[in-house]
Amino acid sequence: MEQKIDVLIIEDDFWIAGIHKDLVEQIPSFHVQHIAKSSEEAQNFLSHSEQLPHIILLDIYIPDTEGLTLFYSLRNHFPSIDIIVVTAANDLRTIVETRRAGAFDFIIKPVDQHRFRQSLYSYATFQDQINRSASFNQEEVNKLFRMTSLASSQEKKPSQLPKGIDPLTLHEIIGFLEDDTYEAMTATDISESLGMSRSTVRRYMEYLVSTNQAEAMLHYGSVGRPLRQYIYRKQYEQNAEKNL
Repeated sequence: MEQKIDVLIIEDDFWIAGIHKDLVEQIPSFHVQHIAKSSEEAQNFLSHSEQLPHIILLDIYIPDTEGLTLFYSLRNHFPSIDIIVVTAANDLRTIVETRRAGAFDFIIKPVDQHRFRQSLYSYATFQDQINRSASFNQEEVNKLFRMTSLASSQEKKPSQLPKGIDPLTLHEIIGFLEDDTYEAMTATDISESLGMSRSTVRRYMEYLVSTNQAEAMLHYGSVGRPLRQYIYRKQYEQNAEKNL
């Protein structure tokens, strides 16, 4: 996931827009190009942009447009840009129509931060996959359509996960670890990057150790207690192969 992913936020509430911007830019490789507070500003930015964003975070309730007008306009005039709908709208028509028209995801306000990050990690995985090849097998197609987005990141199905291990949280942590992370990290390092508690991260990392997806080791410094560090096996092994 080395490619930079440019994001346009369309949100008329500057406070919420700022929160979303901070959440987006906490994730490696994501960059907010612009925040548009109206339909006119958004379409003017896109029409004059030298580099179109990869994805738009779109609020449906924008003052100078009605209903899904802006959504359909963006789909018609800028079909190469993906859209994640982030809105308080939760009615059947809005959800069904945006899905049928190709929205990548739909997040209902107030936004759950873990759900928000999970959506962006899924999009980063999607971008990474489509940049790797011009043709795909069925398993790869399944991943592109997110039919198995959670199962593809873990050895066990969500229903088989032990108590206390949530599939979405696990998917988010693995997404972070797969972002070219091949150096040993402590639970504190990971928790600060993801905005989770250290105890939560430690529980999930120990689960990955138990399934042989990660390796734990003790790092002895000059003073104090040794630090427990983790290495995600998949990225570590891929990096080792590159250096052969």
